[in-house]
Amino acid sequence: GEPGISSVVVTLYDAADAVVGVTTTDVNGAYAFTNLIPAAYYVDVTVPADWVVSPQDQGGDDAADSDIDAVTGETTTITLVSGQNDPTWDAGLYRLAALGDYVWEDLDADGIQDAGETGIPNVTVTLYDAATNAVDTTTTDAGGLYAFTNLVPDVYFVGFTTPAGWYLSPRDQGGDDAVDSDADQTTGYAAPTELVSGENDPTWDAGLYRPASLGDFVWEDRNGDGLQQALEPPVPGVRVRLYDAQSNQVAATVTDANGLYAFTNLVPGTYFIGFDRPAGYRFTRPDQGGDAQDSDADPASGRTVPTTLISGENDPTWDAGLIRPAAIGDYVWVDENWDGIQDAGEPGIANVRVELRDLGDNLVAETLTDTDGRYLFDNLPPGFYWVRVDAATLDPRLAANPTYDLDGTRDNQTAVSVNSGDVFLRADFGYNWEPANGVLGALGDRVWVDANADGAQDPGEPGIPNVT
Repeated sequence: GEPGISSVVVTLYDAADAVVGVTTTDVNGAYAFTNLIPAAYYVDVTVPADWVVSPQDQGGDDAADSDIDAVTGETTTITLVSGQNDPTWDAGLYRLAALGDYVWEDLDADGIQDAGETGIPNVTVTLYDAATNAVDTTTTDAGGLYAFTNLVPDVYFVGFTTPAGWYLSPRDQGGDDAVDSDADQTTGYAAPTELVSGENDPTWDAGLYRPASLGDFVWEDRNGDGLQQALEPPVPGVRVRLYDAQSNQVAATVTDANGLYAFTNLVPGTYFIGFDRPAGYRFTRPDQGGDAQDSDADPASGRTVPTTLISGENDPTWDAGLIRPAAIGDYVWVDENWDGIQDAGEPGIANVRVELRDLGDNLVAETLTDTDGRYLFDNLPPGFYWVRVDAATLDPRLAANPTYDLDGTRDNQTAVSVNSGDVFLRADFGYNWEPANGVLGALGDRVWVDANADGAQDPGEPGIPNVT
């Protein structure tokens, strides 16, 4: 399988160094000098440019070895006797070989060179022979390239020295040696390869990546707007789980005293986060603003959408806002003395319809007051609400006469703003009976002559007119 080399000049000299004949090899690399007088001779091979002479006299078989000196290109002296034909004077030539090629940042750690993934300079690469002896060492250039050239054809392998803070990508991914990573993730060594004469093998590459990380914050969203704001407190001790793209749990942690968490030293890839909802909390509205300040947890599942991390990336934007349900109430009553204050003995009004509406006047909930005039809306997200009494469900004589309630509103509705966990029991509504003849109440009675000065009106004691 090793082919002959054509057009190589071969010169025959006699013992006095005189040229006896000159020829060139044919297409099969063969040459011959014939019709020679029996005598002493030697052969000189003119080595073509870019070729190198093989080692002399290897293997013990003159018919198959190379016979020319690596420096002079000459054979030893050949003494021919009468009629002798000696076809054993051969010359093995080879061209130098080379291998390389590339060390790159594998952004997605998939072991394959993708568009946009750039080379890494100054990575040390060592060339070893089949006996694991170091033959040469180099470093990658500014573009991540390296090469070992002028190599004698033989078996070699390369070893990559992983820089601090970097890791080797998986080897032999994708089935294309030209674009995959060839370094073992543990040793940094590539597999051995045999170079033949003139071969250049630029397929020995190494993909490197830096660990990635993500986090960051779990907080109580006091106003329920889905955004982190000053003075909204962190929630410590919340369990946070990391999942890969196949929904396998990769890691878990808990938020610290400041509500912070982080998953570090991650292989670049696709992940998502799951937050365990603490007892008494719900998740706030997601995706209400910028990623650095909003909540990312789905209110139903507590999980985020998937995100893909690349080599060296730290993504501290995966947050969860928690809210505690709020409540609003409390009382609809007959304010008998019109003072806007719930006094002892003033009765509640049962079966009054009370509505809870949002800022857009959309009905959120409704209820009826109980036998004591009490009502309650609970399990509410933080926010701004209107509480409204349906006047149609009141005695008409009461409905026409609301009094000032404790919040200073003389109407059938009042505005209430509640934060996470607030219990607002001050949305009260007082009403009085419709006064007779349109007069808003009356008092009086009599100034009289207390004849016996006993402080009691006795029969026959007359009234006194015109007393102011």
